[in-house]
Amino acid sequence: MDEKKVISTTLRIGVIISTILIVSGMLIFVALHSSSKDIYSYNTSVSVSLLDYKNPLTISLYGLIVLILIPVLIVAEQVAIYAYERDKVYLILSLIVLSIMLFAILVMPRILH
Repeated sequence: MDEKKVISTTLRIGVIISTILIVSGMLIFVALHSSSKDIYSYNTSVSVSLLDYKNPLTISLYGLIVLILIPVLIVAEQVAIYAYERDKVYLILSLIVLSIMLFAILVMPRILH
């Protein structure tokens, strides 16, 4: 198993998907609001819902979520690779890093909110 190839493929595909989502969301937003006199007067104080598929900013938000999840996925792949190779030291280190990342993404926002 070539871990460099797996990780580089994940990184490449993740960045491409993220870029497509962010750029398409922004282009749709500009296309929908280009007729208004001032595109910069869009009300950004309204929260963007992840289930509001009619809002083009939701598409861009999905792109940002994909971009944030790429490192988590890479560390999870490393856990699987080290488990397959039976490398206990790096497996434990990768599990620690993965648990810190998941704690920071899933638990910390609820604590700080």
